[in-house]
Amino acid sequence: MKKGSITIILGCICVFTQLLPVLHGDLVVSTFILVGGIMWIVVGVYQNKGYHNKNYFVAMFSIIALYWLVLLYIFLFGTDEYLENIYAFYILMGLSILFSIHISRYYIRRRKDGSL
Repeated sequence: MKKGSITIILGCICVFTQLLPVLHGDLVVSTFILVGGIMWIVVGVYQNKGYHNKNYFVAMFSIIALYWLVLLYIFLFGTDEYLENIYAFYILMGLSILFSIHISRYYIRRRKDGSL
């Protein structure tokens, strides 16, 4: 089995195990694991391809943007989840900022090298 296939399977397990808590209202912590599973699926697909091209970065940036929209929804409308886990919410915001910086830095390095 390829390494990318194992990553896809782990991503699917994360997604399927966190669907029920998200549907029942546990938005703060479960969405982070759900988004992480989706990212593992995308990484596994591109590992099976053998290279990362522009579509990989577009996929990762779109996942990050959707996660920012979910956090914005929790902040604006999900008052119960936000007020119960305010520190967890800020930690998730910080992690999403760090991850977007990491992906952006990786993209800029690949673009400078000309290997996109």
